[in-house]
Amino acid sequence: METVSITRGFYENIQEAASHIVDVLSGILKVNTIFVATNDGVTNVIIEAFNREEELIAKGSELPFEASYCSLVLRDKGSSLIITDTCEHPLTKSMDVTSGLGNRFFVGIPIMRRSGDTFGTICLMDDPDYVISETDMKTLQAMAVFLGYVVDLEDTLQVQEQKLSDSEQLQAQLQAEKERAESEAMTKTQMLSLMSHEIRNPLNGILGLTDLMRTPDMSEEQREYVNMIESSGNLLLSLLNNMMSFNVNDAGKTVVHDDPFDLVATIENTVYLYAGLALSKNIELGLNLDLNVSQVYVGDEIKIGQLLAHVIQYAIDSTRTGSVLVTATVEGGDAEGAGTLQLHVKYTGSMLTSDNKFKSFNNLDANISTQKLVGTNLGLAVSQNLAILMNGRIQVHGMGEKETEFEICLPLRRHWELPQLANIQHRLKGKKVLLAKDPDILQGASSLMRRWGMDVHMTSITSEAYNWLQEGFKPDVAVVDMGLLEGGAVDFVHQLKRLIADPPVIVLIPYGMHIDPHEAEVFDAVLTKPVKQADLLNALSIIVH
Repeated sequence: METVSITRGFYENIQEAASHIVDVLSGILKVNTIFVATNDGVTNVIIEAFNREEELIAKGSELPFEASYCSLVLRDKGSSLIITDTCEHPLTKSMDVTSGLGNRFFVGIPIMRRSGDTFGTICLMDDPDYVISETDMKTLQAMAVFLGYVVDLEDTLQVQEQKLSDSEQLQAQLQAEKERAESEAMTKTQMLSLMSHEIRNPLNGILGLTDLMRTPDMSEEQREYVNMIESSGNLLLSLLNNMMSFNVNDAGKTVVHDDPFDLVATIENTVYLYAGLALSKNIELGLNLDLNVSQVYVGDEIKIGQLLAHVIQYAIDSTRTGSVLVTATVEGGDAEGAGTLQLHVKYTGSMLTSDNKFKSFNNLDANISTQKLVGTNLGLAVSQNLAILMNGRIQVHGMGEKETEFEICLPLRRHWELPQLANIQHRLKGKKVLLAKDPDILQGASSLMRRWGMDVHMTSITSEAYNWLQEGFKPDVAVVDMGLLEGGAVDFVHQLKRLIADPPVIVLIPYGMHIDPHEAEVFDAVLTKPVKQADLLNALSIIVH
């Protein structure tokens, strides 16, 4: 009788999976040594190792299990182990392996099976002065979970192969199981292939900003960079979680959380995550929020951010020249505060031909299977699934041949209003503002200040501003765009200070632009575009009296 075998879904064997994991981690983490070890309770075997400079661990080496650091990791199942100096730590200072390796920094993460049993460990080693970030630990833990998933899948396939070879009488039944297993494995392989492509964007964010770490004396600009690293890491972790819990998601068991969160900050931080990418493509990234920063909403902050991130990423990828504009408002609202969040992402470009299937998703049932997603853009598919999970929808509209707009509608509930921010807005009401900026898609600053009740005089013509001042208009604050073409922003501010008695001035600069220190002395505050509501409100509250 013909022998039936099952095609591997992810990798040919555990060794290949471990090699891939170590290769990925070596590109993310700047640690000297990364290795994956397996054990049977008696012997600890290094199945894959990477050494950047100093060779500490060799692939294929073996140690008695109790004599290895891995035994310490697996004492408490599911717990990670961090040792900053093995020569000082009470668990390792007297071990023989410490005498050979010397004082080292060590991190160990257990690789757990679905049953709760341990398979082995993923470990890092370096000099004692090495510091591992929280984002790196989350990435390491995600890889350990993923490898455990691969181990379970490999074991499942091996069991099925054994069953097929054990009994000819079960051939028909096992053949059906084999086909189902192959279909599931192929689906996961295709999902992994798409995921590996999409995961590069958050990885680029992490790798590009890895060297910028938090220090007590870091500037606000550096603090924003570190926050972007965290946002990228969170997005990467979310993508990995989607891959590892794919069966749960496909079965519709993903849980949507309803917790209080800052909607304005969520949207602003998501948009800012792509400011660097837009700048590199010379694309204008705009943000107009018809929302109040003092209002707190109830919803799933992570899923809303992830949904919007995928759509923005697609919009930027589809835009060669022009702009991407994100607008948001909350419509309606009953006695209990329930309303609808409406997000619009409009960009200069058309949908890619291969993504035309996405246009018809709104006509499908809520349960979109994996097969219907294959061949389309993964980010849009994930966003569509998340919208359905949150009882919302996504629609795409072609606005002529040169513009496309995504419309995202999600139910949302108002929770409470922060009294501190509301008081600041009340204090600013009626204050006079001179806003000098060139016309563009970024109307955020003017609409924000008008919503707070401020008297905004906006112009892109410096001579018109001078006429206002000569006619008696005396602003409480001037907001000047650094991109002001007519006359130049710095010269305009110097002339402004000559006409009226030293008015406070806020300058708006494009993302990534640096101001000369001598020029910065004439400004009271410097804000990056697109302007965040909280940043603008804080600047105004400090300099406007």
